[in-house]
Amino acid sequence: MPPTECQKMSPAILLAISLILICATILSPSGAVGQSISVAAVGPTRVDFGPQVSATTSERRVIILTNAGSDALPITQIAPRGDFAVRHDCPGLLPAGEECRIWVSFKPSGEGVREGQLTITDEAGTQRVVLLGTGTPVLEASQK
Repeated sequence: MPPTECQKMSPAILLAISLILICATILSPSGAVGQSISVAAVGPTRVDFGPQVSATTSERRVIILTNAGSDALPITQIAPRGDFAVRHDCPGLLPAGEECRIWVSFKPSGEGVREGQLTITDEAGTQRVVLLGTGTPVLEASQK
């Protein structure tokens, strides 16, 4: 009996095909055919403001949120934690393939390393950006 097409393939090729089929099944379950998949990307994922005089506000840094999905992405929350403030131009519904900007500034409430986080909550899940900075002493007028 002649070998079938599958029997002629090398084990490595058969393994690769099997993995592709398994991934396709996991990523596209039978109930999800024709449904949209929300995909959000944020960058950078870590921002270090470096030294900043305590109680003064740094220059703003920009973080980009991108909707890499095929449908509009509902954004439910953009929130900083720690000694950081946020302004953004993100709509409540970010169109597919579009991006928006989030500006973060740092105003240390004291001296030393200050850690925080920017949390973006949307239909794709939760994206987090690590925020860091160092509060430095306030110089007295007599020390200048």
